[in-house]
Amino acid sequence: MNASPAITIRPARPADVEIIAQFNRLLARETEGYELDPATIFSGVQAVLNDPRKGRYLLACADEKIVGQLMHTFEWSDWRNGELWWLQSVYVDTEFRRRGVFR
Repeated sequence: MNASPAITIRPARPADVEIIAQFNRLLARETEGYELDPATIFSGVQAVLNDPRKGRYLLACADEKIVGQLMHTFEWSDWRNGELWWLQSVYVDTEFRRRGVFR
């Protein structure tokens, strides 16, 4: 039996825009039966990658292959006098599900 590759987490880079946009399209299709416009989602992902104030993508990698993602955005909480992170755009490649990628 082959051991599964170790999962590492890294911040997304501008060169990752295609895979992130693809994962977002798959996420919308799987969860809502919705087809995202490829040009719009590509531009939206680029906007986040180019402006960290909008949010940040973190990528899960098995060896060098990107197998999962999440994006976090920020919200100020006056109740807590601090920043909250909202997790969204969570997706794990079907081949790597139930293998602890998101954990």
